[in-house]
Amino acid sequence: MTVDATEVPWPKRAEAAIRSLRDVEAASIQTEDDEIREIHVLTSSSRPAKQIVRDVQTLLLTRFNRPIDHRVVSVAYARPGPSLAPRAPRLPGAEPQEESTRRIRFGSVNLYVSSGRAQAQVELGWKGVSRLGTATGSATRDGAQGLIVSATLMAVQEFLEDGLALSLQDMELLRLGKRDVIVVSLSLLAHRSEKTLVGCCTVEQDAQQAVVLATLAALNRVVGGLRTREPTEYVLRPASTEETSGASTQIE
Repeated sequence: MTVDATEVPWPKRAEAAIRSLRDVEAASIQTEDDEIREIHVLTSSSRPAKQIVRDVQTLLLTRFNRPIDHRVVSVAYARPGPSLAPRAPRLPGAEPQEESTRRIRFGSVNLYVSSGRAQAQVELGWKGVSRLGTATGSATRDGAQGLIVSATLMAVQEFLEDGLALSLQDMELLRLGKRDVIVVSLSLLAHRSEKTLVGCCTVEQDAQQAVVLATLAALNRVVGGLRTREPTEYVLRPASTEETSGASTQIE
């Protein structure tokens, strides 16, 4: 029997959405008269609670149109340890999967501008290997941020065995309380089906880094289930605009 998603109470759908956020392991929403009174989040990561709370605020606002006060969200930290649920036996010689191998990590981001054109370069790390993605296009502000997303997607695909159709659907800079938040929406086309991936990141100091991290927040939940290329010790990198033109300018 097929269950219409609209029949599922919105708090349950919101709980499921919160559980899909970065580093969230469990979530519970308590309501009164259809208003959110308390949100409890469980994590075993080392991320500051403020960042997790902002992710929850952004998700509820953008997906459910429900603004909340940050004070209704409580974050509990669980010590990583043996799970109470049964696990599959580890194969002989297999290494335990560490957090650093499960998620693609940010390395660096640079944006070079020359003669009205811009080139974005994004370096990422995964499983001890670094990859560089590049994208070139218009030097407008919106265009430059889109290039950073495209360069991030190019770098991610360097880790994967199978080519994926990844593209930017939309990106917005939102004001949430006293914070700016980058929200990135991606389209993933695989096996003849399209899926929308959404990630967000608060802008602390570096807006370009926030764009990369928001893109990774959208992707890291799905890349773990994809086939990866065998790690190599090096990869040839294209020369940057800065290296080929002395008139280029790097945007911080």
